[in-house]
Amino acid sequence: MKKVVFAVTKQGRYENTKTTGVGYITDTDLITACISKSGKPYIRVFEDCVKNCHPISGRDNEYRGAHYEIREIEFEKKTSSGDSTGYEKREVEFNYSIWYKITD
Repeated sequence: MKKVVFAVTKQGRYENTKTTGVGYITDTDLITACISKSGKPYIRVFEDCVKNCHPISGRDNEYRGAHYEIREIEFEKKTSSGDSTGYEKREVEFNYSIWYKITD
């Protein structure tokens, strides 16, 4: 594993959220430490994202790329009056813009 400084931007329809910090890369994955909205720490792994990142010309050890994930999300389905009719699953695509610089 190599130590990196990273910036990951989750691109949404209405807003983008950016996370920066220090993490690690393996041959295929970017591993970052995060804190949830409830304040609990967790490890986030962007699997197979290193192969999509390319070197930035004119800058040593800096890489940039895009990463896409498809996750199955379960949510509560409601009628127009607000009554619950059960749960439904959908596949949702998440788009990330990744930048990192190797510090080792």
